[in-house]
Amino acid sequence: MRFPAVSGSFYSSSSSALKAEVRGYLEAAGQEVKKKEQLAIVCPHAGYMYSGRCAAYSFAACSNWKEKEITAVVIGPNHTGLGMPISVSFEDWKTPLGEVKCDVELAGAIVKAGKIAQRDELAHFREHSCEVQLPFLQEACPHAKFVAVCMGIQDLAPAQELGRAIFEAIKKTRKNAIVIASSDFTHYESAESAKKKDMLAIERLLKLDEAGFESLVEERGLSICGHGPIAAAMHYSKLAGAKKCELLKYTNSGEASGDYYQVVAYASLAISK
Repeated sequence: MRFPAVSGSFYSSSSSALKAEVRGYLEAAGQEVKKKEQLAIVCPHAGYMYSGRCAAYSFAACSNWKEKEITAVVIGPNHTGLGMPISVSFEDWKTPLGEVKCDVELAGAIVKAGKIAQRDELAHFREHSCEVQLPFLQEACPHAKFVAVCMGIQDLAPAQELGRAIFEAIKKTRKNAIVIASSDFTHYESAESAKKKDMLAIERLLKLDEAGFESLVEERGLSICGHGPIAAAMHYSKLAGAKKCELLKYTNSGEASGDYYQVVAYASLAISK
């Protein structure tokens, strides 16, 4: 069992308070987005007071949660430096809302589908990027299973290889699945500067161009912390027949803190056929 690492800091450790907060975010976002079957979504992973409202847009845009059996493959960046370069968890995870079961069959298939991902729990031990997605998943779809993938290397080639491995694994196991890429966008710049940079990157994503997105990140030194997970999710989606990527919400931490001079920016996107 993987126990919470950031409960009480990134989100409430009270089950009732957490449920009410996440439900409130989802209900508000649900009034502004149209639900459809999504192949993948991109969600921020900061403290809920900063990015929770934004993250809710991606979850609220999914009609996938009506399925009785669904697995969410959550891909997050490695902020701690622990563990293998690309690490797949095989454990069940616990949050204040209860336990989320790992889809061990799909996790094993992802590892077997390519040489890029390995079974490893250490990378997930203190990492928050996958964990903060789970209360939203639990509230949107209480019966969902999941697989957590942590990326310590985020270059284009390994991201595409991971996306391919996820596609092959889902195809082989015939799972009903959705991929969730966990990422914040520009860090610690003014809101104006962050938006200019991020919109250039998002423009590439709206064109389903993960290679162009990764080139821009590298050439301009963009501080999008989960660019690898985004590229992997995009490559998976294209293999699965994606035709459209939509920007659902863009915001920054200044909306909560009042400080627009040093923000972290957030974006929610959805990728569909």
